[in-house]
Amino acid sequence: MEEAADSKRWLPQGLAAPDNPHMGDQFAQVYDMTANRITGPVAVEALRLAGGIHTRMRVLDIAAGAGALSIPAAFGGATVLAVDIAPGMVKLLSERFTPFPNAAAAVMDGQALAIDDGSFDLACSIFGVSLFNDWRKGLQEQVRVLRSGGKACIATWKVPPGGGPFLVMGKAMRLVFPDRAPPAPPEGFVALSDPARVITELEAAGLVDVRVEEVQAVWQGAAGPAYLEELHALHRFMPPYAALDEAARREVDRAILRIIEEYTVDGRTHIASPALIATGTKP
Repeated sequence: MEEAADSKRWLPQGLAAPDNPHMGDQFAQVYDMTANRITGPVAVEALRLAGGIHTRMRVLDIAAGAGALSIPAAFGGATVLAVDIAPGMVKLLSERFTPFPNAAAAVMDGQALAIDDGSFDLACSIFGVSLFNDWRKGLQEQVRVLRSGGKACIATWKVPPGGGPFLVMGKAMRLVFPDRAPPAPPEGFVALSDPARVITELEAAGLVDVRVEEVQAVWQGAAGPAYLEELHALHRFMPPYAALDEAARREVDRAILRIIEEYTVDGRTHIASPALIATGTKP
């Protein structure tokens, strides 16, 4: 079978295009129900490492996704702006923010924030900026909107293709198609997967006192065939899997069932994935 072009990419092309499947309501809902459970604990730890949340604090969540960081920040009493390029994510977040009068969500490109300089006390990006086409510009924008003395925080995956179900899918694709090169990770993913490089790049973006912590992010869910049922919708948003015909997908599904046996404990799937959390201060 000839590979479709998108099967060689991690993300669909034309990120802002209306027909991009990652832009819509369905992907936002699927991501919230499947992937957000691994980003959530990392985001909570990132807030702790950044010094915690207090009332009247101004927090910016860049590439906010389903609100893994911005929802806890809002619960902590902060004034929160969550931005994402995907209208589906912003719609979901706007609904989640209904109980929080000081929280808002907006469609915005993290590489060109429509925000004044020095507007926030804390600016975070949890597994977002590393996926930007111009990730260095994303870091610079994150620093620009901070006040002097404000904190920046990013979380990145240490090993491609990321955490939880994405790690399992990568293994399954290699098992079924051993001669097929895996999708190339985005440049920023590779650069920001190395702790020393993270420090160098955040300092170049204008931060001082940069610190990096490695954490184990754990995705938990159903085991056996129930895992496939639970992850069915998310798998179809993964370009390498989505590009396959139904026969090839069934073969990959069988490989997934074999792989998750090694992650099964007491009838549940526990997938640990290393992540980096970096914090720094704007002088």
